[in-house]
Amino acid sequence: MHKLNDTTGLCEHCYRHIPAMTFERDNSVYIGKSCSTHGYLEHLVEPSYEFYRNYNYTKTYNDVTTYLLDITNRCNLNCPHCYQIPDNTSTDPSIEYILELVRSYPDDGYGICLAGAEPTTRKDLHILIKQLRQLPGKSRPIIVLTNAVNLSNIEYCELFIDIPDLVWGIGLNHPDYQGATVRRKQIQGIENCIKLGLPIKNISYTLENLSQLEYCLDEIIEFSGKYTNIFRIRTGIDIGRNPHDPLVYLSQLVSEVEQLCISKGYSCVHDQQSGIRAHYPLVINDIYIKIIQWPDVRTLDLEEIQTESWSDILPGKPISPLVHQAILRDYVVNNNNMLLDTVPKQYRRINN
Repeated sequence: MHKLNDTTGLCEHCYRHIPAMTFERDNSVYIGKSCSTHGYLEHLVEPSYEFYRNYNYTKTYNDVTTYLLDITNRCNLNCPHCYQIPDNTSTDPSIEYILELVRSYPDDGYGICLAGAEPTTRKDLHILIKQLRQLPGKSRPIIVLTNAVNLSNIEYCELFIDIPDLVWGIGLNHPDYQGATVRRKQIQGIENCIKLGLPIKNISYTLENLSQLEYCLDEIIEFSGKYTNIFRIRTGIDIGRNPHDPLVYLSQLVSEVEQLCISKGYSCVHDQQSGIRAHYPLVINDIYIKIIQWPDVRTLDLEEIQTESWSDILPGKPISPLVHQAILRDYVVNNNNMLLDTVPKQYRRINN
């Protein structure tokens, strides 16, 4: 065994923050941790130590400049993978509640990412965005994470015309993921955005299995420049709703993408410096694609996990990285448990 780093993890039984250590054994990377109640716990983090060791990204919290918020727990789809388990009987938080939340943040000009379940289930979404843009202090850009189904209604899309510094992140996926009818609405929603000048920041694909990878990669090549030049490919992880398919590790997913690029004659350049531990960037045919695999409660390493946003989706707890909050939210909101500790100070948003 070769020790790599001391860190903090989570106990998968009680979800307490506990001392942990990453180490190499038999050319794989593991995390070992000790819970005062549940004893020693050990899990495989990455089967390829060479991949883990050679991933040369810059580890920093300082360039994370977005806050992600839940603005609804309702959804118009029933995705196989989702860190939320939507509740369509729930009541959305009020606009004033959300505004007050954002007012409590440092006046740092960080962007606001509106997520949910599905933000466009809110009929007042355009009003919320306009009021967020009018808050005093430094101007905050807004990104909405959506499945684009409701954007297939051109009249709904028109509500967002001429709102400055507003962009859209689209979850598209393979055509089999939600079926042909939903896929047609999603493509129409994307087309409506382009027609009306609503900027698309990125398009993301979640794979049910690796057999869907080739189609999605080919579609990314087709869509680049037409809709956006930034894409994401990920596989499922055991947070929220997950069908418990065999886990695909990041090294395996990157390798599968590389092999497809070779077979199809696509150029493939590594851009490690702009990545994070859970996001591995590749530039394929001049298209920026993040290959993504989150940890779960068993493998979370808080010294390594920085995501592209801070997150404020855990009721009553300090702001912390998105993956961390998604895991804890699953325990508290999806499974109706109570947290026994709080977010350690070193993993909170500064001044929070």
